[in-house]
Amino acid sequence: MSSRSIILIGGPDSGKTNYVGRLWPALNAKTGSLVATKQPQDLSFVLDTTEHLSRGHFAPRSEHVDGRRDFEIVVRHANSEDEISIIVPDISGELWRTAVLESEISAGWMAELKRADGAMLFVRFGSDQNVRPLDWVTSRKLLAKLGQDEQRAALPTQVMLCELVRYLELTMPKRPDGTRPRLAVIVSAWDLVDEETSSKGPGSYLIKEYPLFAGRLQDCGALNIKIFGLSIVGGDLKDDPEFRDQFLDSDLDGHGWVAAEVAENGSWSRRSDITLPVSWLVDGVSE
Repeated sequence: MSSRSIILIGGPDSGKTNYVGRLWPALNAKTGSLVATKQPQDLSFVLDTTEHLSRGHFAPRSEHVDGRRDFEIVVRHANSEDEISIIVPDISGELWRTAVLESEISAGWMAELKRADGAMLFVRFGSDQNVRPLDWVTSRKLLAKLGQDEQRAALPTQVMLCELVRYLELTMPKRPDGTRPRLAVIVSAWDLVDEETSSKGPGSYLIKEYPLFAGRLQDCGALNIKIFGLSIVGGDLKDDPEFRDQFLDSDLDGHGWVAAEVAENGSWSRRSDITLPVSWLVDGVSE
């Protein structure tokens, strides 16, 4: 049985914890491209997140959770009998933001990056934690009044994302077959975008909203990168009461989808397979 380690990275409120909480039911349902073959030994923090979702609430941010929380599970691809053990450390967005601001990360987490076979980088559509770059012309007077600490705390989201990609470039090793390490860029809350934006896909969205980050992805030759849109449950549990009522009248299974690019024509399609990004990271079966 082979072993794979996948790192989830991103800033605060980017969707990492809710994805892990939704991933376990999807693996256990055995309807996607990746299926669980054994019950994990420790599901405590995953089940806590799943419980929030089942009650019609997104899980709260995990920035102030102490200690390490890993999700370790044995899976196989739906069309294979070969088992794969995957470990998904849940690292708070605050840790990643601090690592970028201070250009420093603990030795333990650096070791995790160096042993990772793949990574998922999350950015959430519409998050109030996203920091847009200031207009350097109209904001000159404001910038003159800001101290160094305030400027650093307001680091634009796309700058942080670029730095996280740099961390991955410098640390992640090649895959066992000698190919480039894989990075799945996840635009979460993709169900909230308008129809036109959705049809163009998350790649076009990143080019428009985060041009520096999008350019960094295009120029990154050290990593094999694929972009996905993600809807954890298929709708807005917070601000759409009609959807929330419909959701509570049904099971968690069957909710949520991934927007993936169709290789043949470059269009984007919704696939009701939450495991798709992880499946691509560990084997590439979803290509």
